[in-house]
Amino acid sequence: MAAATAPRGRIETGRDLFEAIQTGLGPEAHRHWGVDPPGTRDRVIAGGSYRAIGALVDGFRAGDSDVPVTGIVVTARASTLVLQKAIELGANIVISRSAFYGDSQDRPVARPEPALAEKIELIAAHKLVVLRLQDARTGPAGVGIATALPTAIGLRTGRKIGNLADGLVYATPPIAVLAVVRRIKAALPTQTVRLVGDPALRVSGIAFATETNRPNAITPLIARPDVNLLVCGEVHETETTPYVMDSIALGQRKAMLVIGSIAMEEPPARKLAAWLRTITGSVTYVPANEGLIDVV
Repeated sequence: MAAATAPRGRIETGRDLFEAIQTGLGPEAHRHWGVDPPGTRDRVIAGGSYRAIGALVDGFRAGDSDVPVTGIVVTARASTLVLQKAIELGANIVISRSAFYGDSQDRPVARPEPALAEKIELIAAHKLVVLRLQDARTGPAGVGIATALPTAIGLRTGRKIGNLADGLVYATPPIAVLAVVRRIKAALPTQTVRLVGDPALRVSGIAFATETNRPNAITPLIARPDVNLLVCGEVHETETTPYVMDSIALGQRKAMLVIGSIAMEEPPARKLAAWLRTITGSVTYVPANEGLIDVV
């Protein structure tokens, strides 16, 4: 996919890297902004926040973006284990597909609890820089990253539904939900795929929730007449799950797979790392452990 690569330039600092990524992957399909005034949420639970309304979700979330790049780690989530691996590799830039501060908007807090405090200290002590990069992007390479999971399980025929950030919809020859589960488990490092619906149901339209677990974003996907199966990372279990259950009870041929938000980001992280190697050196993909196991 050579036409989708950014021109090789001098990438010396974290800021240079982010600019090259923005150029090479294209603009965001939908820019996600901070929604809470500074401190509104954290004043109660932790004592303060620096993220204000208007701050983009994608961007540098820790460290000095002007430091020289010594190496790059790309991961689904910048967990402490991933940060430790970056230190071991001599990499100082960590690109995280997901939030890593324990808050969906990566808002550091003034009085963090002990585990988060130690994580922040680890980042500072080793002069790491963490770049959050999750929003779907609309250039050819950006689309390739956003669609990495469907591609990994053999889906090719996508249907344009509007904004890439609203989700992905694929047509497929009829296939049993159980067969889709097996493909997903082969493609992802997860033991915890959960199903609402009949595993024997044969589906011909599969939707993927790309960026959100909000019911008002997920429900329009599963409600589409050309979609039988929704694949998502997480859901509001008091809203989305009952909606799918009600649809099934009313005779609609619907099912939903909940596969875990971190696991869902592994194929895009792997694809992003591969693309980055076309524009700069010393890039390592490090899998993130979702931390969930199936207890029987």
